[in-house]
Amino acid sequence: MSAQMPRGESELLARMLPLLSTDDRVEVGPGDDAAVVRLPSPRVVVTTDTLVEGHDFLPGTTAPRWIGRKAAVQNLADVAAMGARPVALVSSLSAPASTPSSVFEEITAGLAERAEADGARVVGGDLGRAERLSLTVTALGALEGECPPVLRSGARPGQVLAIGAPRLGRSAAGLALVLSGLIRVEDGAVLGADSFADLVAWHDAPAPDLSLGWTVGRGASAMMDLSDGLVRDGERLARASGVALDLDREALTPDVRSLAALGEELTIDPWTWVLHGGEEHAMLATFPVGAVPAGFRPIGRVVDAAFPAVVLDGSPIPGHGFDHFDAAP
Repeated sequence: MSAQMPRGESELLARMLPLLSTDDRVEVGPGDDAAVVRLPSPRVVVTTDTLVEGHDFLPGTTAPRWIGRKAAVQNLADVAAMGARPVALVSSLSAPASTPSSVFEEITAGLAERAEADGARVVGGDLGRAERLSLTVTALGALEGECPPVLRSGARPGQVLAIGAPRLGRSAAGLALVLSGLIRVEDGAVLGADSFADLVAWHDAPAPDLSLGWTVGRGASAMMDLSDGLVRDGERLARASGVALDLDREALTPDVRSLAALGEELTIDPWTWVLHGGEEHAMLATFPVGAVPAGFRPIGRVVDAAFPAVVLDGSPIPGHGFDHFDAAP
């Protein structure tokens, strides 16, 4: 890791580097000008994303380790959604000069833990000084052998739409709790909403099974990760494939019921969370009829249409998912 931050920079790096493990793919790891990684294939998949304090997380509503895990997940999910196996992450972490060293250590630990859970390693990055904390992560993956990437453009009418998650809407429900002001997070514990603490934790550090992407997901005709909501991301897949997606109300009703108690408490219709909630990062894919693999569950079907759309039992769906450039509420 190169760095620009004064104030104990060398000591901070000395604390962070032992948190990062390597394996035989990492020829040169953290601590030099750049990392050297042996890739299992010359076909590299690359993606990057950023978390910014005040926009992507709020002080007092998450934990530094969760920030690291979430940043890892949102990048690893993009690699997995291409049918590729994650290999390495690099990160750029900037924060105010007053930030305790423990925050850097915990974020780094969270990044490393989630990366290693998916078979990847954090191999380097940068430290910097900024007005607010921000974390940018770039992920590298590899497509094995001659396996083609799984794109958004392969869905065909008559196929099944499926999700690689047991429930949807959990992250959005957790966000609603965060924005309600009813909870706070101290030392990685959610205080103020004991019965719904798991939803806050899922929003702050979602833990989808990303391995579905580079294992059974390779049999999908189209795939992407669910980051901005089922309807908005579904529209992206539909547009790329030139089809429409018809969601099955009955298939999604258990998701809604699981969030009904919190919806009643916050006076929010849980259908909003299930249909439009983002940051789940589960694999959204289409498969031929009868070929939906274990780990995925059917939630709709691909239909022919004059223009790309996402509907619910054939009816239009009001509202939309997350957009980075929507006006702030």
